Amino acid sequence: RPWELKKTESIDVMDAVGSNIRVDTYNWEVKRILPRLNNQINEEWISDKTRYSCDGLLKQRLDVPYIKKNNKLQKSSWDEAIDLILNKISSVQPNKIAGHIGDMVNLENALAFKKLFKVLNSSNIEFREKKFYINSSEKMNYIFNSSIRGIEDSDLILLIGTNPRHEATMVNARIRKAFAQKKTPIFSIGNPGNLTYDYTILGNNSEDIKKILNKEVEFSKKLLSAKKPIIIIGESALGLKSGKYIFEEIKNFLKNNNFITKDWNALNFLPQNASTVGLIDLKILSEENEKNYSFFEKLKNNEFKLLYFLGSDNLEFKKNDEFIIYQGSHGDRGAEIADIVLPSVAYTEQNGLYVNLEGRVQECKKASYPIGDALEDWKIFNLIIKKIIKTENLSNFSLLRKEVLNS
Repeated sequence: RPWELKKTESIDVMDAVGSNIRVDTYNWEVKRILPRLNNQINEEWISDKTRYSCDGLLKQRLDVPYIKKNNKLQKSSWDEAIDLILNKISSVQPNKIAGHIGDMVNLENALAFKKLFKVLNSSNIEFREKKFYINSSEKMNYIFNSSIRGIEDSDLILLIGTNPRHEATMVNARIRKAFAQKKTPIFSIGNPGNLTYDYTILGNNSEDIKKILNKEVEFSKKLLSAKKPIIIIGESALGLKSGKYIFEEIKNFLKNNNFITKDWNALNFLPQNASTVGLIDLKILSEENEKNYSFFEKLKNNEFKLLYFLGSDNLEFKKNDEFIIYQGSHGDRGAEIADIVLPSVAYTEQNGLYVNLEGRVQECKKASYPIGDALEDWKIFNLIIKKIIKTENLSNFSLLRKEVLNS
């Protein structure tokens, strides 16, 4: 019954929108997820993915550490798993160790992961699942500057290489609202399929963008005569070889035509994962990784001997003879190829900060408790660091939170 449920106000981490939700739990189980009113972000709506994602919280959960013996994952203890990890680390050169951060990792755990890699003397950390262009020199380069609410004020929307219905459902709902109420014209480069509203396809490649920016097509006039246009650039456009050109040229075009001002910023990047913006803020990527995709190049050439996956399941990766540590809450794709599996907690079982696509910092609240021997990610890193540098003064959650908020 509804009155038997404990209610926790939290945020959703299924995509980068950061919809405000209420998590209802009974004993240890998450029973339902409901929307919470926030007119800036999701109004009173949530996506189906958000609403039903809690059904998977009990399935295939990792509750104890596992170690691969004779090609089979077998249950183990924390001590045995940590000792094996330390033996491996000591036998591998630091530059052959790499880490990949998954799509739902909060800021505190990501910072703790970065600290662990500092102890290991390695800078091979990456959070992108595929190569796409990022320019972290300015905050406005990697957030949704017009804001989700601003979609309603705009008078022209251009989508470039993005499918908002799939990548950020609540943003799509706002675009539909603008279309339904104000008949805002919507255009797209690329064909995202059915978006629940009418839009005009202007082309399918970088050449078509170039023509718009060089004012060679009719659409350029429409764009220049708009008062508050919105240009939304998706990860798939930035993942092209011309990704850098697309982003920088669009930004210059908007600057030169006064569409990036104090009152209105038409440049918008639409990330797909809840953790993306926060991890760029934390400067997780080294400059070399950000600009030259050196992590992906080394991964492709099998240069890494030890890979540490933190909640990461979507990296396209063919295992060779690397030693893989997987740390996550579910027995997902990452756990299948791992040599050691460390059980951590799901997003409803810990407190943590996330930055949504507009750059808003929000807190995901603990609604239930970890199962079995699962530990929060930062506690697991502390177990490893403690053995490597033989120290007791390790960072705890409140220190990590402070450091995140000051960065």
